[in-house]
Amino acid sequence: MKKVLGLISSPRKKGNSEIMTKEIMCYIGGDSQLEILQLLDLHIDPCKGCYSCMKPGKKCPRDDDMEFFFRKIAEAEGIILSSPVYNWGINIGIRRIFDRAFLFRDWKDKFENKPCVTFVTYGLPYEEGYALMVLNGLVRQLNLRLKESAAFLGALPGDVLKYGKNLEMAKQMGQALFDPSYRRKQREMECPNCFSNMIKFRSETDLPVPGLRPVSQVECAFCGTVAEIGTTGKGFGVSYHGKGLYDEAFPERLSEWHENSIRSFTRDRKEMEKEWIKKYDHLNIKQIIPPSKKG
Repeated sequence: MKKVLGLISSPRKKGNSEIMTKEIMCYIGGDSQLEILQLLDLHIDPCKGCYSCMKPGKKCPRDDDMEFFFRKIAEAEGIILSSPVYNWGINIGIRRIFDRAFLFRDWKDKFENKPCVTFVTYGLPYEEGYALMVLNGLVRQLNLRLKESAAFLGALPGDVLKYGKNLEMAKQMGQALFDPSYRRKQREMECPNCFSNMIKFRSETDLPVPGLRPVSQVECAFCGTVAEIGTTGKGFGVSYHGKGLYDEAFPERLSEWHENSIRSFTRDRKEMEKEWIKKYDHLNIKQIIPPSKKG
């Protein structure tokens, strides 16, 4: 019996995200154990930016549900991950987990190659934004294997069921989850590494280069793969070169860069704080305390 975990970021119970998760589950087939976890039911604290989790022998000081979240993924054999589109991006349910990404590295081996499908729901035609690309990036960071992804149109609860295209894609995603022969097809003008179709035009040229990946004037907005825009018989096209952040050597380079940065942060923090306090002390800035924090 295969265990399938649906991770739902929407605040709505029985909303479009839950409906499409269950629609996908209808087509998984076999004798499966199906579970749903509403991410906003989890107690997830914001990252403190203290770097404790990156220091040898130390762990994250937050005592919340992050480890429970990781354990549920580790126990599952297939994952369905979703988010509604909020202001063109993912919502807070998944965003607060993504912001704790330094913790992912301790679980990557347990998650390796677990099949996953992702989708977002959005209410206004052609305004799906960049949320699906962020979800797909999270899948890569968790070391899961992305089998398929989709954006489902539907605003009010149940609207997603009005569109035949949504239902056809949900069926395809359910059948793809455990199909070893299924390969996601690269879509037109899509980055082959992170599946983003957003291009960034870089104007800054005077930043320090950390040597983590090649830097180009035109590149994938999410993983930095070098891009080249050209004309075709149908208008214009995009070609990509290299692997950006997904180069095989990148994790080692990134780990070394993080370690050096943290050593510097730990060594120099107190002296740097003294300099900051001295530099801005004359501004006489008032720290505002919100009513909820007052005794």
